[in-house]
Amino acid sequence: MKRSEESTFIALLALTLISSMVTLKNSESNTTIYALLLILWAVKFILVAFNFMELKKANLFWKVTLGFVLTLILTIILLLL
Repeated sequence: MKRSEESTFIALLALTLISSMVTLKNSESNTTIYALLLILWAVKFILVAFNFMELKKANLFWKVTLGFVLTLILTIILLLL
């Protein structure tokens, strides 16, 4: 495994632990917890896409398209909350 892949893997594990700790905390409203979990999901999605799916070497069009689709999905889900 390369150094960047190892650091990405450690970051993904840390984000997963953070998301599990967020779900255990019940003092905040559910909407805030859901929004925070969605943001963590988006960060993990970007990490996987850029490092393991080789998107960082892809054309700018695909990077912008990924960002647009991710923003669209997050906006729709957050509006439904």
